[in-house]
Amino acid sequence: MKRLVPIAIALSLTILLASIAMAQGGLTSAHLSDTPDGTAMTQFPSGTTVVYAIFDYANMPEGTVKVRVYDNYGSILFEQAENYTGSGTGSVATTTSEGYFPDGRYVTNFYLGGYVSRTVIWDVGEAVARPVATPTTTSPAAKIYNQTKGFAAPAAAILLIILAVWVIYRVLAAR
Repeated sequence: MKRLVPIAIALSLTILLASIAMAQGGLTSAHLSDTPDGTAMTQFPSGTTVVYAIFDYANMPEGTVKVRVYDNYGSILFEQAENYTGSGTGSVATTTSEGYFPDGRYVTNFYLGGYVSRTVIWDVGEAVARPVATPTTTSPAAKIYNQTKGFAAPAAAILLIILAVWVIYRVLAAR
């Protein structure tokens, strides 16, 4: 009976921490459009005054989403941050101090928790030729990393729980 108490506590902690680790919220998609709820666009006509940054988010306990627009030289043209909770869709109207976006290439970053979560590259006016990506061979180690990178936080939490259970067991067994 004495052994069942620490095992029950450890199992409860494991379930609690694993569910917390798995329930992390985030941005599920992001795109730009010429209307607040429009379809994805990366090419806008000359003279565009507003570009809407639209994103879907899920399971957000409470997070700040920042939208930042850069010109082709890396200068910040627009920045806005808002808090979001739960799941839904956000739409941010981006503008410039000039009142319109001059022809050229732009980058919009969607930040979550201070880190870039999504990036969209887009053009105003005549399309800028983009370099053609050449396929590369992915090493077996990179394939494994790409398949498991989303499990790092939950796995670390579970390993810490197992360590905590072992320490509790050793302390109680020493009595």
